[in-house]
Amino acid sequence: MIPTYLSAAAQIIAALTAPVQADTVRGALCELIRFNPASPAENFKCDFSQLQGNVYISGSRWRFAFPAAEQGKTYQRQNNDDYVRFSREGQYVLNVYQSGVKPKKQGQW
Repeated sequence: MIPTYLSAAAQIIAALTAPVQADTVRGALCELIRFNPASPAENFKCDFSQLQGNVYISGSRWRFAFPAAEQGKTYQRQNNDDYVRFSREGQYVLNVYQSGVKPKKQGQW
């Protein structure tokens, strides 16, 4: 019985001390729509990383950070089947297509 407890305790300690891994998608497609000043949508390749609810997005020209603690306060996050949308009211909307391509709209071939 004692070896079972020791084994369980060792597994718990290992899990607590193991480094936390970020979920990262390289080569995603980002679509940035800026409102101030109003600009056409800008599409660019980006890397999407998520660690404990904090999201980091980087491209060759743009970098974004969306801390989990700020969700619902300084930005909104919307998870969809095909993309994740981040919006900052009056500033911009950022859509991230983790597959690297925009899905075709219904009726398109």
